[in-house]
Amino acid sequence: MNLVILLAIPLSLATLLVGCKPSDGHSAKTTTSSAKAPPAKVVTENDLASIVLTPDAERRLGITTAPIEVKKVERSRALAGELLLPLGRAGNSSNSTASGNSIYSLLPAMTPAELVRVGQMQVEADGGVAAAQVELEAAKIALERAQTLVANSAGTQRAVDEARARMQLAEAAQRTARERRELLGAPLFDAVRKDVLWVRVSVYAGDLNHVNRDAPARVSRLGTNGRDSSQAARPVVVPFSPSAAPTTVELFYELDNIDGRFRPGEKVSVMVPLHGQVQSSVIPGSAVLYDIHGGSWVYENTAPQKYTRRRIEVRFVSDGSAVLTRGPTPGAKAVIAGAAELFGVEFGFGK
Repeated sequence: MNLVILLAIPLSLATLLVGCKPSDGHSAKTTTSSAKAPPAKVVTENDLASIVLTPDAERRLGITTAPIEVKKVERSRALAGELLLPLGRAGNSSNSTASGNSIYSLLPAMTPAELVRVGQMQVEADGGVAAAQVELEAAKIALERAQTLVANSAGTQRAVDEARARMQLAEAAQRTARERRELLGAPLFDAVRKDVLWVRVSVYAGDLNHVNRDAPARVSRLGTNGRDSSQAARPVVVPFSPSAAPTTVELFYELDNIDGRFRPGEKVSVMVPLHGQVQSSVIPGSAVLYDIHGGSWVYENTAPQKYTRRRIEVRFVSDGSAVLTRGPTPGAKAVIAGAAELFGVEFGFGK
């Protein structure tokens, strides 16, 4: 009997390894039916981001929709900019540089350390002018004294000539000191306008002809992704604008900063205007939502009481409206009031 058991075990294993055909059709039917079933069901993002409300819930949330419109907007290009202290004649935005003072054509391209050095040079030049004035007054006194002595037969003509020569040298030194001081312009920090800043933008020289130099640019903080409204900046004419790269040209714009929103040295995003217009989708800024990762969204009314969250890309925000680079098709109904409430309902933060 033990021998029979030992022989039965290898035979069973051999049968399983060889894979004999089943004796009945039950297993075959099971295999055929499982092959027809799809291996997985793909759930799209739209199915995950849809909310269906009851009419009462829709009323309590105060949902309001408006169609996405297509409007003509000015062509522009996003570039990096830097905020600088404005220098030159205050109150003249069309020509903020002080013509005739060549230092003002160089100041916009200087670093803060170089600006401090310019201030030091101005102080030193002021001291040089004062010293030259003292030397000139002393030379005039010496000349008058020498002439008085000659008139009283107590001096010599040679002393008068020497005193006159010293006075002429003092006058020349005074003129040189004044010209040197005028070359440095008005006092640096007296010329700074506290209520405005300059925006410096580097533009590729090959694209300069496409830039509308007469139109204002739009300035916004970096990393806002269109959440903050951009601010207009007027073009500024600078006669000389050197650039570190030989293939770029520096453009300057004047930005109002009465509320102190921006600070000197801050890096900003600048929408530089180009010639021509393009068609873009526009929605009210209240319709745009932002997640914790900075992604921008809008809720679209896809069916009665059904709202689907769509991903969008905001080009910029101006006058309370968001200009879109990517988003739902024009004519789609976007939620312009109650979008934040829908966001809370979808993620469990609202009722």
